[in-house]
Amino acid sequence: MSNNKTSSIDQSAPRYAVIETLVASAIESGTLPAKTVLMEGPISKLCGTSRTPVRVALNRLCDRGLLLRFEGRGFVVKGDGPGDPVRTALTHAMLGLSEEDSADPAPVTSQRIARDFETVLVHALPFGRFGVNEQAMADHYHVSRTVVRELLSRLQDRGLIDKNRRSHWIIGPLTAREVAQYFAVRSKLEPLALEESAPRLPATEIKAMWSRLQSGLDQGSDLSSDKLEELETDMHVRLLAGSSNGHLMRMVHQSQLALVVNRVFASFIGTGPFNNSLREHAIVLEFIMRGAYQMAAQALEEHLHLAARRTRQRLMTLSVFPEPEFPRYLVKRVP
Repeated sequence: MSNNKTSSIDQSAPRYAVIETLVASAIESGTLPAKTVLMEGPISKLCGTSRTPVRVALNRLCDRGLLLRFEGRGFVVKGDGPGDPVRTALTHAMLGLSEEDSADPAPVTSQRIARDFETVLVHALPFGRFGVNEQAMADHYHVSRTVVRELLSRLQDRGLIDKNRRSHWIIGPLTAREVAQYFAVRSKLEPLALEESAPRLPATEIKAMWSRLQSGLDQGSDLSSDKLEELETDMHVRLLAGSSNGHLMRMVHQSQLALVVNRVFASFIGTGPFNNSLREHAIVLEFIMRGAYQMAAQALEEHLHLAARRTRQRLMTLSVFPEPEFPRYLVKRVP
């Protein structure tokens, strides 16, 4: 990073947080003037990253009131006074970057590869049992085996990967029986966490979740898989995050492995079949906004019962699709 405002950014922060800080600083300093239209693509190119962290950052800035939604796709810098939104070619300087800079905070290598590896893992789970070759994985990501082991160990704590008796890393398969068992646990634990968490969450955070959900419902079958994942995170992660029971939350997170079926299903089929699920999300949030937390917990439990049946059906549907091509570090194992 050059010796400018980017030098004060926490280099260990997630990419979306770095981009959020950059854009907010640019707005406050005036290098991004009011009424400037902002789109994901140009910012991701300038920042040297994918669109996903840019999307998260812009949505957070919108929630903070620094940006307004523009034509349903982009955002515009909020500002008073007359004048139409201005489309302009963004430059590094407008974001406080030199041409050699990017908003990529260069986090530790295990963080850098974690998202990509988890995506690969998620798509592999419904298609059988796979072994993970540490050296091949290290070669694939150009990191040391120490970094790979650190990442695999963290994912093991989350229940996404395991070791067999010979200490080989193993993932999958995710079966219909396991999905049913995971949902049986979730339907008891998540409502319990919700009742404790929801009263502690700021009203502004609940309102932001409601706004995102309504936007998702309005998009219907045009809802992106990234947006669907964000709405699922709202319901099953952010709404529960206020719980102070660490043991409960650890069990909740480990039982949420079945959520990966929805992520894979959306990537193959699209997000249209999730409309009923999102309407059930709305019922939960409506109860929370009314302060009816016990009713919200009951609505969440009912949602999870319905979701269990839908998820098992989706898992069966995935079985008819050809197995995707996975990186060489994943080795198919005979059951």
